Amino acid sequence: AHPKYLSCIAISCFFLAAKTVEEDERIPVLKVLARDSFCGCSSSEILRMERIILDKLNWDLHTATPLDFLHIFHAIAVSTRPQLLFSLPRLSPSQHLAVLTKQLLHCMACNQLLQFKGSMLALAMVSLEMEKLIPDWLPLTIELLQKA
Repeated sequence: AHPKYLSCIAISCFFLAAKTVEEDERIPVLKVLARDSFCGCSSSEILRMERIILDKLNWDLHTATPLDFLHIFHAIAVSTRPQLLFSLPRLSPSQHLAVLTKQLLHCMACNQLLQFKGSMLALAMVSLEMEKLIPDWLPLTIELLQKA
């Protein structure tokens, strides 16, 4: 990349990351982001750079990630088996999900595990956690597998 475009690339990557990870209400307003970042580019330039980055990476923001599947599987598990968290009295569902997210990120850093589909990696994480916490974990794992 030409050095004069680096600040626009950086702010575009930040904006893409926010769209990927944050809830919609937490994504910064692009006009405000462009102004407050002092990147020297307009909103339209940031959007154009975003499209270029996505095209170069052949990336689709709407593709489900292992983290998306982890959130879905965890929500289903906690809603269908509330007793899941009884053995973890100090953790709220969101704190428990944060622990699983950290474990999933460690797994995703392992090249050998990247050969598996994101849904299966997330399901394995949730299944292993359920096995530790509730005696009837297998039927729920099978139910989640069918949904996957």
